[in-house]
Amino acid sequence: MKKVSFLLTVLFTLALTACVHKTLITPSQSRVGYSAWNTQVSYTHCDPLPKTGKPESVRGTWEVNDGILQHKASEEAPLAICNYIIPSNHYTIQCTARKDSGPDGFIIVFNYVDAQHYCQLNYGYEGNTMHAIEQISGDGKKQLATRSGSIETGKWYNVKLTVAGDSIKAWLNSELMFDEVLK
Repeated sequence: MKKVSFLLTVLFTLALTACVHKTLITPSQSRVGYSAWNTQVSYTHCDPLPKTGKPESVRGTWEVNDGILQHKASEEAPLAICNYIIPSNHYTIQCTARKDSGPDGFIIVFNYVDAQHYCQLNYGYEGNTMHAIEQISGDGKKQLATRSGSIETGKWYNVKLTVAGDSIKAWLNSELMFDEVLK
């Protein structure tokens, strides 16, 4: 009986240790931003982030016109990141996005650490036939979740993203599109 009790104590301790020491994929602080893929897009600044001026252009050609951030070129993976550092791995952002022209939709970047490490909501990829949550790490891109869908040209969409540790919820015009856990 003592052996069984000891064994159960050891197993319980190991299980508890594994739960306590789980490493989150979501960083403790990060930034958010915008991207596209060979598509011209427009975004309004994310709320509730402070209005910190024009986002940092990491890649591509970006401009601000009448308070709207625009990417007007046909470039692969342009990237504009908001200057504000979110000091937590629990946050909610909301913005509006519009596809102006091109083959795909628009991309909302989140959990941005640097140009090689971030996640993105890709609305209207694969020739505007799918939506996805993708994770970029180094030179690789992994799709974490997908679903069919498209984005209309010229229509403004309300985008909401909630990050709670590794739990991600994303809405498009009040419709829950994703409820996933990053892996």
